[in-house]
Amino acid sequence: MKSRGRPKKYISWPENREFTTKDIREASTESLSSGLIHIKIKEALASGEIQLVGKTSNASKGRPKNIYRKTQ
Repeated sequence: MKSRGRPKKYISWPENREFTTKDIREASTESLSSGLIHIKIKEALASGEIQLVGKTSNASKGRPKNIYRKTQ
């Protein structure tokens, strides 16, 4: 029987370095929307797969971005 619905997309978190959502989008071979990336990040934070390290602080360049790291 064929599965129905949208195909699952998996995100591989970068090892041994900090990353932002922009880094994930640029490194991915699949086309990922920003909404999908944020959903996957929220799931990974809840399961303890990744952790929030901090935020970027650009004084006058838009909103700060969250920085994550894969837990070991």
